[in-house]
Amino acid sequence: MNRGQKEAYKRDYAASKVHGKPFFPYAVYKDLIIATIAIGIVVGLAIWQRVEVGEPVNPGTTDFVPRPEWYFFFLFELLRLFKNQNSLQPVIMATFIIPNIMMVLLVLWPFIDRGPERRPHRRPLSMVLAAALIFFLAYLTHMGSEAPAGGGPLAISGLTPEAEAGLQLFQANGCTSCHMVKDQGAPGPGPNLTQYGTRSRGIPGTAAFIKDPAGNIMPSFDRLSEQERTQLATFLDGLGTKFK
Repeated sequence: MNRGQKEAYKRDYAASKVHGKPFFPYAVYKDLIIATIAIGIVVGLAIWQRVEVGEPVNPGTTDFVPRPEWYFFFLFELLRLFKNQNSLQPVIMATFIIPNIMMVLLVLWPFIDRGPERRPHRRPLSMVLAAALIFFLAYLTHMGSEAPAGGGPLAISGLTPEAEAGLQLFQANGCTSCHMVKDQGAPGPGPNLTQYGTRSRGIPGTAAFIKDPAGNIMPSFDRLSEQERTQLATFLDGLGTKFK
């Protein structure tokens, strides 16, 4: 704050003390009115847009695709933005780097903008940054709420009828909740399968692995028939080679 700003602030402060109103009851009354309106809006929205209670989650299922609560939708959408990279980078960028940059900026901003003005129209940079942050969070929250639970249908060309059946099994059994294929699905904990065909165990080996992952964190799909496991293995075996 330079000398001119200090003098202007002192003049405004002296004028406010002469012509202003005391904190009690005027400021207390205004705070009470605003708080009542805010609580009324929250209650009204809760009545108008009721939260549905679905069926209890079966902990033994493998086809459940989890989704976060609405206040984490912005983070959910950030994870979708940083998809199709290595298995660790999306988690770091979306859950650590970007949120912490915002938190650090929030803490440091009072030290960066040290002007005495409190009136919004005289703090254009602060108001623009605040509006941009609110828009950014609101936009990501909206996009996250509209995102399909499984990441949308997989668009893969060159599929044979047996591989097409395998694709349907892949999606119906919730495989995209752990794996990513061509920008669709989750970035983990399972590996990205887009190029699985280049390192495949072969159709018989892949089908056997699907039935018994042998200590791997992937659950067993022995409930599938032998034909279904072969169809799923055929689909996986061609990813990145025959099917793209």
